[in-house]
Amino acid sequence: MGNPGPLNSASTRSSSDPSPTDELPALVAAADAFAFPSLKEGFGSLKEAFGLAAMEALAAGVPLVVRDLPVLCEVFGPAARFAATTKDLADQHGQALTYHDPALRTAGRELAARHTWSQAARRHLAFYRCAA
Repeated sequence: MGNPGPLNSASTRSSSDPSPTDELPALVAAADAFAFPSLKEGFGSLKEAFGLAAMEALAAGVPLVVRDLPVLCEVFGPAARFAATTKDLADQHGQALTYHDPALRTAGRELAARHTWSQAARRHLAFYRCAA
């Protein structure tokens, strides 16, 4: 496979590193790959719990590696690489950095395009109208 070269600084940044919110989209878009190693569903920050940062990565065409959790499989489906263990996560992240799969990138961009704020607002309004 050869050496993929130096990693972009964004590709090695931890989600626990403090960054101003307005800088995050540029950092995510500049990453060579994005790992989303959530251990449990629904824990962490609001943005982490719902996978918004991971969805931003897909929108930017950044390869995504996530834990093999039912909710993440349901949300990210064919657009991500999945890993059950921390070793698998590291292996999949390495693969994402060295092998750029155009089908995954296309699936990721298409998935992200289907999840817009205006669409979310419309669906919430429709739900609230049905529930009322």
